[in-house]
Amino acid sequence: MIHQDNNPDCKEAISSLVEDLCSIIEPVHALVEEAVSYVEPVVDMIILRHIVDHNQVEKLYDDLINYIGMSERADKLFKRLCNYYFFIDPVLTSDYITIYREMYSDDAIDPDDEYVSSIDTIKEVKEFMGNTPITIMTADHHGDFRHVESMCVLAETTKDDLLIILGDAGINYYGGKKEKQFKKLLTELPITMFCIHGNHERRPESLGTYTKQEWHGGTVYIEPDFPNLLFAKDGEIYSIGDKNCLVIGGAYSVDKWYRLENKWGWWPDEQPSNDIKRAVESRLAEVNWRVDVVFSHTAPLKYEPREMFLNFIDDSKVDKSTEIWLDAIEDKLDYDKWYCGHYNTDKTIDKLRFLYRDFFEFK
Repeated sequence: MIHQDNNPDCKEAISSLVEDLCSIIEPVHALVEEAVSYVEPVVDMIILRHIVDHNQVEKLYDDLINYIGMSERADKLFKRLCNYYFFIDPVLTSDYITIYREMYSDDAIDPDDEYVSSIDTIKEVKEFMGNTPITIMTADHHGDFRHVESMCVLAETTKDDLLIILGDAGINYYGGKKEKQFKKLLTELPITMFCIHGNHERRPESLGTYTKQEWHGGTVYIEPDFPNLLFAKDGEIYSIGDKNCLVIGGAYSVDKWYRLENKWGWWPDEQPSNDIKRAVESRLAEVNWRVDVVFSHTAPLKYEPREMFLNFIDDSKVDKSTEIWLDAIEDKLDYDKWYCGHYNTDKTIDKLRFLYRDFFEFK
C-alpha cells in the first residue's frame, strides 16, 4: 500500500491546490479589508454621535459577521458595536452574538476582551454570585440613562448594587422642575449610583440642596428625596469592597465657548480649584501616598488618548492644568488601578483604564 504522504504526485497536486487557493484568497482578503474600511467610519459615527437606528445597525451586524473570518479589524468592530448597542437593543444584539458564537465557536469571544465586558459579564456575574451585591463602573452618560435602565433590567440589579459613574452623569445639569423630575425617575431604578464630578454638570456642593453624609469611610453629597443618587467629594478616600479608592473629579470643557454662545450650561468651577488640589495632596500625605484605586474624570496628561481629540479643536488652546497636576499625582502615587472617563473611549494603558458607557465590574 502506498501512503499519500510519500506519493510525489499527491504532494505535487496538494501543493498546486494550495497555490490555487492562495491566489483566490489573497484578492478576496483585500476586498474584505476594503469593505471593512467603509464600515469602520459608520460604526465610529454611530457610537460617537449616539445614533439609534435599528435598521442601520442590523445591516452593520450582517456585514461584519461575514467579514470576521477574514479580518481581525472586522472582529473588533463587531465587538465594539455589540458593546455600545447591547443596552439599546439587547434582543437584536443578543441574536447576533449567538450567530457569532455558532460561526466562530463558543470560545470565540474572549471574556477579557475590552470590547465585550458589558455584554458577557454583568448579568453572568450577578447570576454566578447568587445575586449578591456587585459594583459596576461606567462613565459619561450625559443624562442618557437608557443603557443603565436596560442593564438594570437584564442583570436584575437591586438598590444594594452600586454603579460608579466616572463623571458627566448629567444629573445636575438642567436645574429646576425638569431636573427634579429626572432625578425622581432615576431613583426608581433598582441601583445605587455613586457619581464623580465631571465637566458637563454642576458641583453638588454649589447647589444648596445637598447635605453631607458619611458613606464608606468618606463624605458624600446627597438629597433626601433621592437617596440612591450619591455624589463624591473630591479628595475623599472611600472603602469600596476591600479597596481604598481616591476620588478626583473635574476637567476642562473643550466645548466651553460653544455652550456659552448657545446659552447652555457651563460652570467656572468645572476643574478642581487650588483648594481642592491642596486637599487631595493633604489627604494622600495622610495615607503615605498609597491607595488601591483612583477614580477620576479626566486622565493624567501622559495618558491622553490623542486619537480621540476632535480635529476642529485647537489643542494648543485647551487648558490642561488638571491633567498636568494629575500627572504629578500619578508620578508620586503608589496605586494598583486608575479608572477615568471624559474621552469617550474604552481602552487600557498600563494601569489606567478609560471607560465610556461600557459597564465594567469593579472587583
